[in-house]
Amino acid sequence: MNRHELIDVATISMSGLLLRNSRFFSRSLSSAPIGDVVSGTAIDIEDIRPGHVQEVSASTPVGEFHAAYLVTQWRGRDAPTLLYHHGSGEQPFNFGRFSSNSFQRLFGTNVDRAVNLMVLRAPFHDRSNKEYIRAMGDLENFVGMLATSAALMEGLAERSREMGCPAVLAAGISLGGWAVNLHRAHCAGVDRYVPIFAGARLGELFVSSVYRKLAAESARTNPETLRNILDFEDAFVRNGADDCDPLLARYDRLIEFETQRPAYEGSDLGVLEKGHITGSLATDVLRSHIQRSITKTRK
Repeated sequence: MNRHELIDVATISMSGLLLRNSRFFSRSLSSAPIGDVVSGTAIDIEDIRPGHVQEVSASTPVGEFHAAYLVTQWRGRDAPTLLYHHGSGEQPFNFGRFSSNSFQRLFGTNVDRAVNLMVLRAPFHDRSNKEYIRAMGDLENFVGMLATSAALMEGLAERSREMGCPAVLAAGISLGGWAVNLHRAHCAGVDRYVPIFAGARLGELFVSSVYRKLAAESARTNPETLRNILDFEDAFVRNGADDCDPLLARYDRLIEFETQRPAYEGSDLGVLEKGHITGSLATDVLRSHIQRSITKTRK
């Protein structure tokens, strides 16, 4: 085990100790399959107003969920639109001096000036990390959260096209990468997908990776239930379009390389020689990967 893997394992092990009384899916392990929930989710998008946090509500087969989006940069109808989705537990609209989130690191000081940039906020990410983890005690909340994010991407993509934007990209890291891939598997309207540290076997995150330490015992002892509800690899692979620029970390112990790589067969897969935590902090590399995808849409 190298240092990248050790950091992943140590970080999750410590989190498991801190959250021992509040674990993923500790209250309920029931939900409709995630693909069905995405297909059954409806969301209304208001007019795009740059500089304003805009709240949205989504009606899903597993309940109502609340999300938001913020247009941080608008270059007009002739510019491509980049939708960015944050990672788990982040507060993407926190732009304070001492804030730390992936959007701030990637786009706070160095952003392509020729794109329309929108950052999404998933349900339950307008509160403390403790409250977020508590909400994840129900599998339906986890499924509904991701379905809402995918539906929000779809709505914003449609709105961008209605305004005349020539192309729409969706990028996300970790949780955001799963939402990006879920959209690709079950929706339409995005020209290019940039999932970072994510795949299509979502159930494996809680079944075989070190992240299972954060799942309740009842969940860990029912691996097929998690796979049946959360995996969407078949739908993702059936898409078949050459529209995905994934990035995986070879030593990632959460989003395990060999487990998630098969879904990207035929894609221009980028490989980072780091782990999940160390890779997430490789800001220049992540930004360059996204920028290459933006460049592809302009050719």
